[in-house]
Amino acid sequence: MTISTQTSSTLGSNPLNSMQIDHVCLNVPNYEETLQWYQEKLDATIEREWTFFDVFPDMKLAYLQVYGFRIEIIGSTQSRSGMPEAKDLGEGLRASGIGHFCFRVDDVDALLAELNRRGVPTFVELGSYPGPGIRLCLVKDNNGNLIEFVTPLKDSAQ
Repeated sequence: MTISTQTSSTLGSNPLNSMQIDHVCLNVPNYEETLQWYQEKLDATIEREWTFFDVFPDMKLAYLQVYGFRIEIIGSTQSRSGMPEAKDLGEGLRASGIGHFCFRVDDVDALLAELNRRGVPTFVELGSYPGPGIRLCLVKDNNGNLIEFVTPLKDSAQ
């Protein structure tokens, strides 16, 4: 398989060349509890909160900032279940839809130790994977969403 790398110079005037990931969205049944979890466990800060009470009176929304990564939280009293919570890594990887989101960190071992100290249990233990060139672990948030943390292996191409 050949992977093509696109740069602004190879794309010319293509309007798509300014695309960047802005945020990931989590729909939750427990808005306040979820904001608190991300603040306490991942040092998230609330960038902005808002509502659409005129259209969706049951919803509260927020953008959280986690060290430059934006997470949108949508809480609703009428929340309905989406993907079932993964019971193991294989089940999580086989699920349709967004299965997890990932943070790249300088030291995944130290990060997991700190999360464990903060009461976040490990879902997938630390492991090194030469194929993708990363060392990783996974945890779950208070709603069962998978969060991956990776550190590139030192002898891998970035």
